[in-house]
Amino acid sequence: MKKSFEFLLDSIAAILLGVVLTFAFAPYEIFPLAVVAPAGLLGLWIKTSYSLQRTLWLGFFFGLGLFGAGVYWIFTSIHLFGGVPTILAVFITIGMIAALAAFPASVGYLLNRFFPANNTQKMIYAFPAIWVLTEWLRGWLFTGFPWLFLGYSQTNSPLKGYAPIMGVYLVSLATIVSSALVVNTIIKYKQKDFRSTYLNLLTLSIIWILGGLFSLIPWTRPQGEPISVALVQGNIPQAIKWSPEHVQLSYDRYVKLTEPLWGKNKLIIWPEAAIPVPLQSTESFINAMDEKSKASGSTLMLGIPIRTPDEKGYYNTIVALGEKKNKVYLKRHLVPFGEYTPLTEFFSSTLKFLDIPMSEMISGKMNQSPLTANNIKIQPSICYEIAFPDLTRFTDKSINMLLVVTNDAWFGDSNAEPQHLQMAAMRALELGRPVLFASNDGITAIIGPNGKIEAAAPQRQATVLSTTVQPMYGITPWMQNGFDPILLILICLLFMANQSKKYLNERVTDGRTI
Repeated sequence: MKKSFEFLLDSIAAILLGVVLTFAFAPYEIFPLAVVAPAGLLGLWIKTSYSLQRTLWLGFFFGLGLFGAGVYWIFTSIHLFGGVPTILAVFITIGMIAALAAFPASVGYLLNRFFPANNTQKMIYAFPAIWVLTEWLRGWLFTGFPWLFLGYSQTNSPLKGYAPIMGVYLVSLATIVSSALVVNTIIKYKQKDFRSTYLNLLTLSIIWILGGLFSLIPWTRPQGEPISVALVQGNIPQAIKWSPEHVQLSYDRYVKLTEPLWGKNKLIIWPEAAIPVPLQSTESFINAMDEKSKASGSTLMLGIPIRTPDEKGYYNTIVALGEKKNKVYLKRHLVPFGEYTPLTEFFSSTLKFLDIPMSEMISGKMNQSPLTANNIKIQPSICYEIAFPDLTRFTDKSINMLLVVTNDAWFGDSNAEPQHLQMAAMRALELGRPVLFASNDGITAIIGPNGKIEAAAPQRQATVLSTTVQPMYGITPWMQNGFDPILLILICLLFMANQSKKYLNERVTDGRTI
């Protein structure tokens, strides 16, 4: 009875720790909580290391708290805007949260299954390595869902300095190592092992000081003069955006908001699916916008669907107008069940039931040329593509800035929008480039290459964010090397933890005390 009650308290603590972790991310950005919450979870795992089943459940409960409080907006998207009945929407949301919670559960299981001894090596080597590996796995398994990677919480902390070196993964590693050091410091202090206590504190200080120093390094440099840009936020309500009766509203609003910008701003951006009809059905309008762009010297980039040549599907695209040769970017990473149906033979009726507009999307090729505006190269992304660090990484040092067009109205008034923007800020840090973040109803913003929000438009308003942006040039270590170096570090950490385990086993076999 006593053990059952203790497990109940530990389970509640694990859920609360998961909820607490969400406050480390946008819009709250209390970044130290990203160290505190995993440290608390590690403390629970160490306490219950004799039971693999208990460890698994505590990790799962932690995940329920984290993703339940962090991605609750899934319900808003599929119920309020997707039209899914309440009961089914609840079922889908709970199912996805439970699936995501399996990842921290697997960390606890693997940690105590293969490293049962509660020693320093388990905490400082094995725990961080397994955590980051599961984040990486979550980023691509079943098409991937990289939301709430631990490193994303550090866009305004000294640890952000690690982003240009090995991406968000190294930031996650530095954060979770900090958690492990906190736990180990407390344990060593209670054991009156003051030498180890001071060593842990010194290591913790070095990690954070180095991160701050790295953030001062100018990995990229300005190129040319700043360019005047205008991000047009149409604020078309999601409930009517795809309605045929309200298509004219999109035309009228974007034309009206853009009229004063021609010739004044060299680059004008409309968000994802700003024109909610296929390009082939509105060629006269597109041609008129192209002529206006060329006559004024402004480049217009807008989101619009394009029918595939066989007319069996659509591309989600960005079209650049006004250049000598108009270019198109085709979205590469589509949203499963939102833009396409995976495993069509099993889910062929799913999208018909949900009746989501433009849900027969086809993905574009992985390698596409950047868009250009006044000889400035721009790497585009559509919607949550910007959340994928490996997808958005490029090696072309001449690309000057990043562009994200999105329609976050699907998320309603939730934490998803600032979380989305925070991930874009991490891309700015990794690649040393400014990010133009254009949304239908907010958040529309300009992010500097240091990850700071330089300008933002008010949400839920039809407005224009007009400013100048400095193009950048150069290459960061993350751009050049990608995930391979961090993978090597994680393997080395696991190797060192395993060698320590073997050493301890040998000492026990020899009859010596540990």
